[in-house]
Amino acid sequence: MQRDVLIVGFGLAGWALTDALKKQNISFVVFDPLKKSSSRTATGIFNPVVLKRFRSIDSANEIMDHAIPFYRQPKYKDAFHPLPIHRVLTSVSEQNDWAVASDKADLSCYLNPAILNNINSNIHTPFGVGVVEHTGWIDTNKLLTIAHQEIDQQGGFVAESFNYDALEISANTLRYKNWKISHVVFAEGVGVLKNPWFSNLPIVPNKGEWLIISCKGLGLKNTVKSSVFVVPLGNDLYRVGATYAREFENTLPTEKAKTWLITQFEKLTALPFEIMYNGAGLRPTVPDRRPVVGSHAKHTNIWCVNGLGSRGVLWAPYLAVGLVGAFQNPQMISPELHVARF
Repeated sequence: MQRDVLIVGFGLAGWALTDALKKQNISFVVFDPLKKSSSRTATGIFNPVVLKRFRSIDSANEIMDHAIPFYRQPKYKDAFHPLPIHRVLTSVSEQNDWAVASDKADLSCYLNPAILNNINSNIHTPFGVGVVEHTGWIDTNKLLTIAHQEIDQQGGFVAESFNYDALEISANTLRYKNWKISHVVFAEGVGVLKNPWFSNLPIVPNKGEWLIISCKGLGLKNTVKSSVFVVPLGNDLYRVGATYAREFENTLPTEKAKTWLITQFEKLTALPFEIMYNGAGLRPTVPDRRPVVGSHAKHTNIWCVNGLGSRGVLWAPYLAVGLVGAFQNPQMISPELHVARF
């Protein structure tokens, strides 16, 4: 069997690559054991603004222009939830900071200068909220399920783990078991730490924990951001999270994180609530907070895309488009993102 590209891993990075390849009529096959991954458990918020400091991420408009069309495709309509974010302001000083930030050229299209008061009588916002527009969230588990079913029906999905030892490397062609391929792309998340070609990358697993809460009568229609995000899922169910921990013993939820999340939610509302689910997952992060993408220094037909961190929903399509272009022109990948920087 022959394909142009073999993709290892089907989180957001692997999925976006399949969509970018389809647009260029490039054949591919995906290998993934379909176990629980960080992408499937992610909150999935797309937001180009750093809401702690009121600044945009680098290349915000370009990244958004790549990302949103991927999610707006009709087949993903049940996974795409455009919603403004209400950033809870905590002081007069933050109100002033918001006014200054909303007047900046790179933020004016996202930050509404008006500060809203009394948005919801059940939410404690004495200093009001600032509205972040052109944002929302992706049901990543639903998105990946839809995409997997389509690829599987077309014979492009192999539900098994990749065996590194079975990859035969030559200058122009790669062979993996009974597959003949031109390129291999590893989109494995934290699994890359065991990859013999890219284990040197400084991918740091970061543990995130969250809650699903039932809070009858809260009635939130938009995402709220205070010390945590509160995302309305419908029927007064809310996703509350997430934590960030670089040190952890395992991938299971902890009482410490659960207690902290409950405390943050209680700061927002006095309404009673019930915890329906407590989840945890690992994000692949990089010390300089930029993803890594590019080919191996020696084997230029072996590629990696990783380290998408907490903004994987935004980064994945942007990196996928650049990676597909780099198969023909390696200069498509900027030095700031290239694996060669490590």
